[in-house]
Amino acid sequence: MNGIVEQLAERVRISLPGSLVYWEKEPTGTGLDGAVLTAEYRKRKFTLQFERAAGNAPAEVLDDAFIEQVVDDFNDFFARTIYPKEKFTRII
Repeated sequence: MNGIVEQLAERVRISLPGSLVYWEKEPTGTGLDGAVLTAEYRKRKFTLQFERAAGNAPAEVLDDAFIEQVVDDFNDFFARTIYPKEKFTRII
């Protein structure tokens, strides 16, 4: 799980040079359920909260497509927002 956690944060950092990326609530050893990843970039903030879908097993399967989707969500938010101090939280 540690590798995915580091990979998610690093990929967001790479896609948003100059941003501050951190886990507000770090994932547990059982998965991303309840974890919160935040990026602050040019006085704007985007937070992504991970929740397990109903009926899914506790161990999540995180592949490259999932990581790309998370990075795309961050990039999309910062590409669309223009106002400083804008904040948004998305729950997936």
